[in-house]
Amino acid sequence: MTELIPYQDRTLTTYDEVERAAKAMAGSGFFADTRQASQAIVKIMAGRELGVGPFASMTGVNIIQGKPAFGANLMAACVKKSGRYNYRVTEMTDKTCTIEFMEKLDGKWLNSGVSSFTIEDARKAGTKNLDKFPRNMLFARAMSNGVRWFCPDVMNGAPAYTPEELGAEVDQDGNVVDAVVVEPAPTREPAPIEIAAGGWVDPLWSEPSLKGGEPEPQPELVSKSEEKPYAELELAELTVRWNALSKSLKENHLSDEERADKEARKAEIKRIITAKREGAK
Repeated sequence: MTELIPYQDRTLTTYDEVERAAKAMAGSGFFADTRQASQAIVKIMAGRELGVGPFASMTGVNIIQGKPAFGANLMAACVKKSGRYNYRVTEMTDKTCTIEFMEKLDGKWLNSGVSSFTIEDARKAGTKNLDKFPRNMLFARAMSNGVRWFCPDVMNGAPAYTPEELGAEVDQDGNVVDAVVVEPAPTREPAPIEIAAGGWVDPLWSEPSLKGGEPEPQPELVSKSEEKPYAELELAELTVRWNALSKSLKENHLSDEERADKEARKAEIKRIITAKREGAK
C-alpha cells in the first residue's frame, strides 16, 4: 500500500499571518457561514490542529451549537494522511455504505473494523436529502462513525461529527446550506419598553404593537423552559435554540399541534436574530 505523507502547513506560521488570511477569506464573501474575521480564525485554527490548510478549514470546518463539525471529506482526508490509518469503501449503494478501516501496526496494515450505515439507519436518524443524494449522506455517516470508533486520534481530540448530525442541512458535498450563523452579539441592546400589564415586551420594537387598542399578541415570544422573552437572549443562545428546534422538527412522532408550535417558535427566533443583526450594523 502506498505510503501517505501528512500535510504540513508552511504558509501560515504566525498568528498575524492567520489573522490576515482570516480577514481576506471572511471579506471575500465566498463563505456564507463566515462573516467575521474572528469566525474565520477559529475555523483556520481548528483546521491547523488537524493538519489541514486554511482553505480546507474554511470549507470543511463548521461550528454548530457551539460544537465543531467536520465535513466527511475532511475526516476522510485526515484518515488518509495520518500515515497510521487508512480506509476503503467496500459497498456503496443507495441503500448501504460500508467502509473498512485499517491501522498500520509493526509495518503491516491490519483490519480495525467496519463501519456500515444503511438507509434505514438514516431514516431513523432523520437524515435529510436522502432522496437527492443518498450515497453521499450514507458515506458521511459511515465515515464519521468509523472515525469515532476506530481512529478518533486523527481528529486530535475533537468529536467527529458531521454538520448534518448536529442539525444543519447540507448539500451533496457536505457543505452547510441551512444553519444560523453565530455572529458577535451587539455591544448595546435597545432599552426594554415598559407597557401596561397584559402586554408583551420586545426590546427590538420602538413601541407596543397595537390592534384595536389592545397589545397585539406575538406568537411564541417567550421561551417556555425559562419563561424569558426570546428578545432578551443573546445571539449565541438564540442560535442554539433555533438549531435545536430544527433538529426536533425532523422527528416523526410530533403531533400537528407540536409541529406547528415548534415552527412558530423557529420563525420567531429567526425574526429576532435578523433584527438583532440589523441593529448591530
